[in-house]
Amino acid sequence: MTPPSHTRGFTLLEAIVALVIIGVTLIPVMAFLTNASRQLAVAADVTQRAFVQQTLLAYCETINPLSTPAGEVELTPTLHLRWTTEELVAPTKKAMPGSRAGDTRVGFYRINMVVIRDDQEWFSYSVRKVGFQFNPLGLAPGMGEIGGPR
Repeated sequence: MTPPSHTRGFTLLEAIVALVIIGVTLIPVMAFLTNASRQLAVAADVTQRAFVQQTLLAYCETINPLSTPAGEVELTPTLHLRWTTEELVAPTKKAMPGSRAGDTRVGFYRINMVVIRDDQEWFSYSVRKVGFQFNPLGLAPGMGEIGGPR
C-alpha cells in the first residue's frame, strides 16, 4: 500500500486567514472593553462624589458661620474639608421677641467648601446658611453664649 500523496490539515494560507479573522473581530471587542472600563471609573467617581457631598451637607449643619467662620476638618485619612465664610448680611443684635432677657445676633453667610482628597482639591461648592449667637442673660461677651465663641 502506498501512502496518500496529499495529507489532510491546514495550509499556511488558511492559518493566516484564520488569524486575520480573529484579529479583526477582537479589535472592536477590546475597544468596547476599554471604553466600558473608563465609563465604570467615571461612574464610580460620580457615585463617590455624591456620597461625599451628602455627608458634607450633613456635616455643614453643625457649622455656625458666626462662631466658626473658617476651618478644616479631617473626615478620613485621605479626605479633608476646608471652609471659609463670606458675610452676605451683617449680623444684627436684637432682643428675642417674647423674652425678658437675652439678645441674639443673626447674620446670613455663604460657606465656601473645598473637599481635598489625597492632598489635591477634588471639588468645591458653597451653601448659604444663617449664623447666630445667643446671649441668654445679656452677659458680657464670652459669658453664657450659646452658638458663639467660648
